[in-house]
Amino acid sequence: MNFLRTAPAPIYSPKFPLLPGTPPASHLPLNPVLYITIAIDSVAPLLKVRNIAGAGGGGRALELPVPLAVRQRRRMAVKWILDVTEKKPSKGSGKNQFPHRIAEEIIAVVEGRSSVWEKRKQVHKLGTAARANVSSKKLKVKKKM
Repeated sequence: MNFLRTAPAPIYSPKFPLLPGTPPASHLPLNPVLYITIAIDSVAPLLKVRNIAGAGGGGRALELPVPLAVRQRRRMAVKWILDVTEKKPSKGSGKNQFPHRIAEEIIAVVEGRSSVWEKRKQVHKLGTAARANVSSKKLKVKKKM
């Protein structure tokens, strides 16, 4: 949090819009918790694609988009940010190495430089393609009474 507080104000990218109502970039270093919240909520996916085994016919899985609750969305975003952070090479040694990399990744997310945005875009694209399966007759399960 101290690294976020002392970092220069981020430069917003018009290609990767943040949440509506985001404060000006100069205000984010003043409130690191808001900084982290904006980064996580902006990159959080709206849905996930669930595979239903055998419903596609011929033993093939049917992909079905499922909306996520707020907590699930945030969990997925944090997981993606941590995955990207773990894959980055270390810059030196010491106990401050990992927190420093996480802070750099949060700044990258807010500025639109992070690969997490591509992951989100990929998930939404797959969900858009799987919309046709929502009204599939194979999903209808007969209830026994």
